[in-house]
Amino acid sequence: MGRALGAFDRDDEMDRPDLNKCPDCGCFFASDNCPLCGKPCPEAFRAGNRTVVKQKKQYWRASSRGPAFVDWYHQWWFIILMLFMFPLVGIVLLLTSPHKRSLKITFCSILAVLFIGGVVVLGNLDRWIWMAEHDDPTVNTSLSRQDYITACEQVEPQNYYRLAGQYEGRFVTMTLTVVDRVTDVDAYYYENENINCYRCRDTAGGEYTVIIRDCIVDAPQNFIAGDVITIYGEGAGDVMAYDNQGYDVTAPGINVAYVVLQPK
Repeated sequence: MGRALGAFDRDDEMDRPDLNKCPDCGCFFASDNCPLCGKPCPEAFRAGNRTVVKQKKQYWRASSRGPAFVDWYHQWWFIILMLFMFPLVGIVLLLTSPHKRSLKITFCSILAVLFIGGVVVLGNLDRWIWMAEHDDPTVNTSLSRQDYITACEQVEPQNYYRLAGQYEGRFVTMTLTVVDRVTDVDAYYYENENINCYRCRDTAGGEYTVIIRDCIVDAPQNFIAGDVITIYGEGAGDVMAYDNQGYDVTAPGINVAYVVLQPK
């Protein structure tokens, strides 16, 4: 619809280029003089001579009540941008926007799913990366007990301590004295988080520490300090664990498949 002749607005966006404009009143008219103040229209403000006010770009969406104009800050692109940069501002803009309620509910539902999924992914990302790069501490179960024991190479604790990298993945056997039970630092990442770990030392009294993981095929055992055990297992490289006081302990590790408890 148009506007009554003589109506005016200094910041009018619907300028009438076909009418004269009063520089004082801001109204539009077809005669030579302003109908409000009576002043003649200057040449610069006559139709065709003056600069037309540039109309602002308006966005709209269809609705059951006809077209509804949407401000730029209520456009979907801006709302999504604010949700990433300033979530609270984005939520306020979404709730106050003239978009349909069904669209708002759908958008909020999708956003909630993405948020929960993002939290789950970020919370487990380090675990998934670690699991992709490491295998769970397991032992070869394709061999019988006798074949496994036969395949193990006798290694002195001091030699294993010094050359643990060379023995990684190889079948080894040695006799050790249990010092205490420790907790594997990476146990959280294993499928079986209840693997028992023990810090052991050379039975001869040397300061050569070895950490064994209880991957025993027959049945897991609970060792106590002072137990002398002969282990049969596979080199596992360096292992980090926490002792009873929570201090870090790093030492060459062995995934133990079979163990013989020596009589005291």
